[in-house]
Amino acid sequence: MIMSKFILLTAAAVATATGTITKSFNDRTDQDFDEYLKSHPSKTYNDDETYQMRKLIWSNTRKDVIAQNEKYKKGDSTWWATMNKFADYTQDELQSIRGGKRAHFDESTNNFLKAEIKPSKATPKSISWMSVQSPVKNQGACGSCWAFATTEVLESHLAIAENSTQPLILAPQTLVNCVSNPKKCGGTGGCKGAIAEIGFNFTRDFSMALESDLPYIGQDEPCRKYKKTVTCKGYVKNKQNSAEDLEHSIATKGPVAVTVSANWALYGGGIFSGGCSLGASCTLDHAVVAVGYSPKYWLVRNSWGSDWGESGYIRLTRAHDTTTYSDTMTSSGSACFPYPAKQSPMGESGILFDTCYPVGVHRDTSE
Repeated sequence: MIMSKFILLTAAAVATATGTITKSFNDRTDQDFDEYLKSHPSKTYNDDETYQMRKLIWSNTRKDVIAQNEKYKKGDSTWWATMNKFADYTQDELQSIRGGKRAHFDESTNNFLKAEIKPSKATPKSISWMSVQSPVKNQGACGSCWAFATTEVLESHLAIAENSTQPLILAPQTLVNCVSNPKKCGGTGGCKGAIAEIGFNFTRDFSMALESDLPYIGQDEPCRKYKKTVTCKGYVKNKQNSAEDLEHSIATKGPVAVTVSANWALYGGGIFSGGCSLGASCTLDHAVVAVGYSPKYWLVRNSWGSDWGESGYIRLTRAHDTTTYSDTMTSSGSACFPYPAKQSPMGESGILFDTCYPVGVHRDTSE
């Protein structure tokens, strides 16, 4: 058993652990557009055409937020929306904060480790790995979610291996700068996307830098020599669309990199549901980290900053663990070349389709 008594939070403690990230209802629909801009000082629209365009987007978003929250107040929905920093984003800008699609990885050209035989003992009812999380990060407009998912999982697994609650802060810029993505898995590399599996393989072969040595700048830069800090022996890829495997991996190993259809931009709090609809394409387009679960939800860490969602986290309902959706837009970046015509993700927002975690994470002493 790899988990120390103070790192693993089971059923009795999970409510307290997750309670620290929940937020009181505040949808900010009482603000007008100018008040909204004042609350987000980085938004500066100097010409009237841009100002009016953003205001129109904001106004339409406000209607959607109000409609969603009427459902929440009536008890017809388990989550609420808010007028956050994405409320005046265009569709292209919303896509840029996802990016890094990751599914249908071509395993024939990739070295990965087979999952271990599952023990017969049942997994705990609820678990959270909040005690081994680094502060929530923000990928910005760069489609580097895959790099953040990779580094965040490595951080937690190293902390678990060392029985520590003070994770090293690793540098996603390492992967943005240096990873090669010739098969165009999830994009073309760097800020234009890749997948966590490639990130784990890169770490195995070339190690990772610390954030303090290679700060994140949110754009592609040439790969330069860096001080090697953390490495791993590879990764395990769970059975596709298996809630049991995802639950077991989180319970016995630690946080897991997952792929989702991240239609969550305006999420404010609660247990999210409805990211995919039956009969519509559920496009897998974002890499995040599953850090816990309960009978009702998967606890997921995002990379859009701590001012988003429940202090940077989102809870995804488990009511759809056995629901199958259809992804027919695989050529948009959710697969490796040659792209399949269709994928069939399961679970809320497709969370069960592609899940993996590193093994043998340790400090690199090769230098």
